Amino acid sequence: MAGDAAALPLIGSGIGFELWSSASDEQQDYRVRKICVVARMAGIDLDLKTGMSEEEMEAFAPLAKGLVLKVCRPGQAAPVGGEEAVTQSNAILRTLAMAKADSSLYGRSEFESAQADQWLETCWKELEVPAQALAAASGNQAVIAEAKRHLLSFLATANATLSTSTFLVGERTTIADVGLACAARDLIEGSVAGGAASLGARDLAGLPHVLRWYRTVTHHPAFSATAVAAAPAPAASARGLAGAKGQGKQKQVPPAAAAVKAAAGAAAGAGAGAAGDEPLPVVGESGDLMSSASVVQGSRRLEVAPARFRRKRVRVRELLASGTSVVGQKAVVKGWLRTARAASKGALLFLVVDDGSCSGTVQVVVSKGAPGFDAAASCGGVGASVSVLGTVVASKGKGQDVEIKADEVEVLGCVYEPDGTVGASTYPLAKKAHSLEFLRSIAHLRPRTKMHSAAMRVRHAMAFATHKFFNDRGFLYIHTPIVTGADCEGAGEQFAVSTLLPDAGGEEGNGHAAAAGGGPPMTPAGAVDYSKDFFARRTCLTVSGQLNVETHACSLGDVYTFGPTFRAENSHTSRHLAEFWMIEPEVAFADLKDDMDLAEDYLKYLVAYALGHCQGDLEFFETCPGGEPGLRERLKNVLQNDFVRMTYTELVDLVRKDAKEGKVEFSVIPEWGDDLGSEHERYVAEKVYNAPCIVTDYPKDIKAFYMKLNPDGKTVAAMDILVPKIGEIIGGSQREEDLGKLTKRAKEMNLPEDSISWYLDLRRYGTIQHAGFGLGFERLVMFATGIENIRDVIPFPRYPGHASF
Repeated sequence: MAGDAAALPLIGSGIGFELWSSASDEQQDYRVRKICVVARMAGIDLDLKTGMSEEEMEAFAPLAKGLVLKVCRPGQAAPVGGEEAVTQSNAILRTLAMAKADSSLYGRSEFESAQADQWLETCWKELEVPAQALAAASGNQAVIAEAKRHLLSFLATANATLSTSTFLVGERTTIADVGLACAARDLIEGSVAGGAASLGARDLAGLPHVLRWYRTVTHHPAFSATAVAAAPAPAASARGLAGAKGQGKQKQVPPAAAAVKAAAGAAAGAGAGAAGDEPLPVVGESGDLMSSASVVQGSRRLEVAPARFRRKRVRVRELLASGTSVVGQKAVVKGWLRTARAASKGALLFLVVDDGSCSGTVQVVVSKGAPGFDAAASCGGVGASVSVLGTVVASKGKGQDVEIKADEVEVLGCVYEPDGTVGASTYPLAKKAHSLEFLRSIAHLRPRTKMHSAAMRVRHAMAFATHKFFNDRGFLYIHTPIVTGADCEGAGEQFAVSTLLPDAGGEEGNGHAAAAGGGPPMTPAGAVDYSKDFFARRTCLTVSGQLNVETHACSLGDVYTFGPTFRAENSHTSRHLAEFWMIEPEVAFADLKDDMDLAEDYLKYLVAYALGHCQGDLEFFETCPGGEPGLRERLKNVLQNDFVRMTYTELVDLVRKDAKEGKVEFSVIPEWGDDLGSEHERYVAEKVYNAPCIVTDYPKDIKAFYMKLNPDGKTVAAMDILVPKIGEIIGGSQREEDLGKLTKRAKEMNLPEDSISWYLDLRRYGTIQHAGFGLGFERLVMFATGIENIRDVIPFPRYPGHASF
């Protein structure tokens, strides 16, 4: 049973492990290093015996090549003849990880385990072998060039994966991360020290996400015992390429904690973080800090109580992802019936269960006589909630790998008629097809539809990716107020917040309601006396958190806010809402180019995250009625090219020229100084370039007072990003840092100075150059899903005449 990891009992049963190695210590062989790290992560006491001869190991295990893991069972004499031995380093990693299954080092599902295997195998072929060749090249430039080509190609793939995830597999460290980090250590750490088997600093500057990942993974305390000195490159292993032997010892390089940070600093602005940034926290066994047995705080380790929450069910998403690998296993699935039908003259029930975790569903087959059969047959059908316990079996139907053969079914909630009887004739979603307009009228139930549930999952992914993007780049999340006295845009389209209106219902509780006269208190001049209001001044719902978040950018550095904003625009278009969400970063010591670069990186990151984490939902949006065929290709196009950059003047000249030549018809042909319409923005992004465009240097009269005036005195350092299908999705600018110019602009736009005096103080006391932008979150979700109407990408849309629920 050599290498039969599946037969090993859990660590708690007293099993022991002994690792034999021909290396003199843990530092000499990267294979030993990764095994020891995994053992420490899993809490396994590994007895390491170094300096063993090849003859000794081969006598015990004929397949041994400088490495043997001996499995020692309690009460059993030492194994002989290799009966319980594992000889390949990656197989040893799997053995240790599975022996302590609750460590999640081998992934939390069969699918994640398969991904870990894939990374380990690819790492061996595309990194370890070329690294051995690089170390043994002895100045052979052809060998060096070919080895580096393979290495950089593999690391570029890893960099792309890590651009949208913290770890290679899932949401925590796995054996894939440990294996790659140990194998790549000298390639990365030797780059600054000039190690023979290292990559150059220029090479690593193009791998910012790999560097960030490497610092995060190796920050785990399990690596601390291996951080004493740099080890030889993989060529030092007894498993080296033919011809690698006899090449002499590799040049030793110093430990690279500082070197890696320096290399990361060389990739500034690309997500690697500043040289002094702390790595991301070590994630515990269940995916968050509080679930781990301990967490790292500086150089100390804090003990934390184990997590208590565990789902008592498997989600459909995990079940479908596992595929046929879980056939034969028991599973509990809970959700709502999408369809229910009887077959075989009532002897079988086919239930299609949807739990909202993904765009897919699972079919449940219930045989007559199974507990709960009669209840399931009379629960009202579509919309009823059920709990199913059964066995996962291979499906005979098309379009699904597995289904559940029910052992028992529990009806959690029936569907009822208005008279209280069971039945679905009045259930609003009983019919298979509904218009999006109708679904907006039942916003409390539309999350059960495929369209809306998929939109909400993508919305969640984009929100999570937003926080991850800015957090990974050292931005601080600032909560800005909803109730404000400032009008950021100067447009006056704000919702007033007041307690001065009389209580028409006569109910008590409004302590600031107007007196018996029926109107609000007035000043002698005939204006509303807001000094009598709750806040003792005029206040409104915020139209933007920008001005508030700027205060923190001018103290804390790079910051962002992400929250709801409100505009009292009487607009009924498919692109506007009265309540929507905005992401607004503010970058200290930055100009307009920095702002544009950050915005482009951010938008590309979001698109990459959607493609990497929302494949099932994006596929649904391509094939559903009214969906967008080719959606994913459109999104991929965003990633593959730099955004087009042009000035407002160039754009106006372009659309006027094309309109004059008859290439396009517009309802309004813009003049210089006009605000661009959606038809102009979409024409340029969709028809002219078929790519996102960044338009800069807008006329000052159509932009906000805080935007920096350009030297021409007519335009401001502003930028908008236009994308296909949407038009404007991001708007930003460099902020005016000159107090005199800012005060003058505010007066020109009739903004009372006393209302923004606090904002002007930022220029009075240590003004700095800074810039930022705002992204309309709902427009982002529209862009990522292809959904045409903004009212369908937010849970409860607010627009003129509609504020239900």
